[in-house]
Amino acid sequence: MMSSKEINFLSIFRKQYIYKLKAYSTMVYWLIITQLIALLLFSGATSSIQSSNEELSVSLRSCSSNIVLIFSFIWIMIITSKLTTKQYNSIEIPLVTNRFSGNLSNIAFLTTACIFGGLTSSLCGILLRVIMYFTIDRSQIVLDGFFLDCSDLLLGITVAILYMILISALSYLTGILVQLNGAFVIIIPVVIIGLLRIYTDFCASVFKYFAFEVSLPLFALKVISMAIIIFGASLFLSNR
Repeated sequence: MMSSKEINFLSIFRKQYIYKLKAYSTMVYWLIITQLIALLLFSGATSSIQSSNEELSVSLRSCSSNIVLIFSFIWIMIITSKLTTKQYNSIEIPLVTNRFSGNLSNIAFLTTACIFGGLTSSLCGILLRVIMYFTIDRSQIVLDGFFLDCSDLLLGITVAILYMILISALSYLTGILVQLNGAFVIIIPVVIIGLLRIYTDFCASVFKYFAFEVSLPLFALKVISMAIIIFGASLFLSNR
C-alpha cells in the first residue's frame, strides 16, 4: 500500500516537471531556430572526392546534416548548465519542493528535451534530402542510399537521443560542481585538458567504448548506465 508521503512526493515531482516544461518552453523554440539556422547556413558544406585518368574524370560531392546534430549537442549543454544556476533554480520558489524532487524534475525535463532534440535533429536530415532533391539536378544525385529506410531513421534518432542524454548528464554534473565551488570553472577545463594530454590512450579507450559500439542494445546499456551513475552523483552532491 502506498503511503501518503509517497503520493505527495510523486504529486510534487509531477507538478514540478509539468511546470518546468511550460517555463522552459522557450528553450525548445531556440532549439528549432538553431537547427534551422544550421541547416540553412551549413547545408551547403560538402566534402568532395575526385578521381580521374586520361579518359575519365569523376567528382563526388556529399552533403551531411551532422552539423545540425552538433548544434543540438551544444544546445543541450547550454540549457543543462543553465538549469543548475541560481537564476533558474529560483523558478521553483512558488512550488513546494526540496532539492531531491527539484533535481529529479530537472533530469526528467532534460530527458524530454533530449528526446525532442534527437528526434528533430534526425528529421532535419530528411529535410536536407528534400531540399537537395528539389534544388539539385536529379540526374546528379546518387539515389542508392539517398532515401532512408524507417529502420535507419529510427536508429539515427535513438543514437542521437542517447548521445544527448550522456552529454546532458555530464553537463549537469559540471553545473552542480560549479555551484558548489566556483573554482571548478577553472579546475574542470584544466583536468580535461590534462587528461587529454597525459592519458591519451585512456581517453581514446573511453571514446572507443561508446563510439565504436556496433550493437545498439549494448550501446544503449552503456550510455544509460553511465548517465544513471553521473546523474546519481549529481543528486548526491546537490543534496549535500
